[in-house]
Amino acid sequence: MNFPEYYQAYIPWFAEQLRKDVRQDTPASLYGPIHYVLQHSGKQLRPAILAATAETFGHIIREQSLPAALCIEMIHNFTLIHDDIMDADILRHGKATVHTQWDTNRAILAGDGLFAIALDRIKPFLSSPQTYSAILPLILDAVIRVCEGQAMDMEFETRDNVSVDEYIEMVTKKTACLLAVSGRIGALLGNASETEQILVETILLETGVMFQIQDDLLELTAVSADMGKTLGSDLIKRKKTYPYLYARQELEPGLWEKFMDMSRAEQIRETGIGPACKLLEDNFIFEKIREMIKLRHDTIQQMIRELPVRAGEMFHTMLSFIMNRKK
Repeated sequence: MNFPEYYQAYIPWFAEQLRKDVRQDTPASLYGPIHYVLQHSGKQLRPAILAATAETFGHIIREQSLPAALCIEMIHNFTLIHDDIMDADILRHGKATVHTQWDTNRAILAGDGLFAIALDRIKPFLSSPQTYSAILPLILDAVIRVCEGQAMDMEFETRDNVSVDEYIEMVTKKTACLLAVSGRIGALLGNASETEQILVETILLETGVMFQIQDDLLELTAVSADMGKTLGSDLIKRKKTYPYLYARQELEPGLWEKFMDMSRAEQIRETGIGPACKLLEDNFIFEKIREMIKLRHDTIQQMIRELPVRAGEMFHTMLSFIMNRKK
C-alpha cells in the first residue's frame, strides 16, 4: 500500500466531507468562523494517516473511518485557532487567522465550539460501545498532551535554561502526539492487536519528533523558496529550536557568545544568516544533528519492520512522505 498515492486520492474526498459537515450557520458569530476554518483547512495529514492505517490493517473503507477522521482534523484545527491567538499570528495557510478575520473573542468561541463538534462526530461509534470507549480516552488524552506541549512552548519563551530533553518532550506533546493518536485510532478501527496499536503510535511519535527537528534544521540550512518562508525568523526571535539548544549545549562559551552576536536581529538584517550558520557548520553542529536524525530514522525503520507486511509497506512510504515534505 502506497501512502502518497492513498493521500492524493483521499484528500479531495475528505476535504469535501469536512467542508459540508457542519450545516448550521446561525448564530453567524459562531458558525461563520467555524466554516471559514473548515474551508481553509491545511494538509489534512492526520485524517489521511488514520484512514490509511484503518484500511491497511482491517480493509476498513474510508466512509467507515470518516467519523474519527473528522474528529481528529477538527481537533487539530481547534488547537490552531487558539495557538494563533497566543502567538499573535496573522496568517494561517496563507489566509487571515480567525482572530484577525473576526476578533479574539469570536476566535476563542469558534475554537471551543469546534472542539465540542469534534467530539460529537464520533457518536456513530456508540453502536459499538467497546470501540467508542476505546477511542474517546485516546482523543482526550491527546488533547491534554497537546495543551501541555503548548504550555511548555510558551514557558520556553521566558526561560534561558531550556534543555534539549525538555525540547524533545515539548515537541512530542505539541507536534507528534495528535499525529500518533491518529495512527493508533486507525489501527484500532482496523482491529489491530494492542501491541500493533502501540507500535503504530510509537512509530508516529518518533516520526513527528524527527520531522520537527528536521524542520528546525531546514530553517537554517534550506533555500527560502523551498521552505515557503523567510529563513532565519526563528533565529532572530531567539526561539528555542533544536539547533539553537543543541548549539548552546555543545559550543564552548566563547563560540556561543560569538554565535549570539552573529544572530542578533540587526546583524542578520545586515549580513543574513550566513555567518551565524557557517559558525555552526564549522563546529559540526549541523553534521551532528543530521547524524542524530539518521539514527532516529534507522530506529523507526526497524520498528516498521515489526509490523505486518501490508502495514509495513504503507508505513515505509508514509515515513518517506512525511520526511520529504518541505512546506
